Amino acid sequence: MPVRPSRRLVLTAALTLSSSTLAGCGVRLEDDAPDIPFVPKREPIPGESALLALLGALETGDVQHSSQRAHLLRKALQDAQVPAGLVAGATSPTTPAEVAAAFEASVRECGPGLLRLVGQLTATQRILSPIGDKAVLWTAAGDGAWTAGKVATTALDATRATMYALEVVAGQQSTGAVAKAALTASHELQALSIRQTTAAGDSVQPLVLGYDRPEDVAGDAGRDWVVGSFIRLQAAYADCFARLDADRDAALEVTQWMVTAEEISHTHFPQIVPTLFGDGKHQP
Repeated sequence: MPVRPSRRLVLTAALTLSSSTLAGCGVRLEDDAPDIPFVPKREPIPGESALLALLGALETGDVQHSSQRAHLLRKALQDAQVPAGLVAGATSPTTPAEVAAAFEASVRECGPGLLRLVGQLTATQRILSPIGDKAVLWTAAGDGAWTAGKVATTALDATRATMYALEVVAGQQSTGAVAKAALTASHELQALSIRQTTAAGDSVQPLVLGYDRPEDVAGDAGRDWVVGSFIRLQAAYADCFARLDADRDAALEVTQWMVTAEEISHTHFPQIVPTLFGDGKHQP
C-alpha cells in the first residue's frame, strides 16, 4: 500500500507550484504589496519616482501638446513594466521648484533607454513652460571638458553648420531685417560654440571648410533654410542623449543647449511648436 504524503509535503508542493505559476505568468507586485513566499518583491525601474512625478506634471500642464507628451512618457513607462496602478496614479509636484527638480532628477536617474525621451521632454518643458524662464530652478551649464568629449564635438559641428547657414543668408540678402537677424543669431550661436569647444576638449575637430546649401537662399527660401537649420540643430543635440548615459551632467547641459538654440531662433526664425523639440520631423 503506497505511503500517503505528509501534510507538510503537500503544503510545500502547493506553495512551490503557486510561486512558479505566478512567475511564469509574469505577475509583478506593486511596490506596497504584501510579501508572498517565493515571489520576489518588484524592484522599481531607475528613476521611477522622479519619472512618475514628471508624468504627473505633464498630465496637468497647459502648454501646447502637453497631453501628447504625457502619452509618450506614459507609454514608455508601461513598456518598462511600471505597474498600471502607479502610472495611473501619478501626481504632479506642487511647486515650480519641485517640478524642475523632478525633470532634472529624471534626466540624472532614468535608464539608458529612456534618456533621449526624458531629455527632450525636459528641454521642451524648459522652452515652453513658465518655469523654464526661472534659471535659478535649473542646474547651471558646466564650464569644463566633458568625459564624453566626442559627443560635444558632434554638437559643435551641428552648431557650426547652422552658423554657416545664417552667414550665407546674411551675405546673400546683404541688408534688411532678415540679414540683420541672421547675423545677430550667428553671433549668439558663436558664444554657444565656444562652450561646446571647451566641452569637447581634446576631441575638438578643425572647422569644416564648406557645408551643403540649397541653390536658392534668397527671400523666403533663405528664411526656410535657416528655420530648417535650427530644427536640424536641435535634432543633432537630441541625438547626443543616447551617447551620454555615463555623463548625466552633460545630458542636462544638452537640454540647456536646446533651450538656447530655441531662444536664438524664436524671434526672427520661429518654427512650428513640435510635440518634442529635437524630433526633426517638422522641417519646412
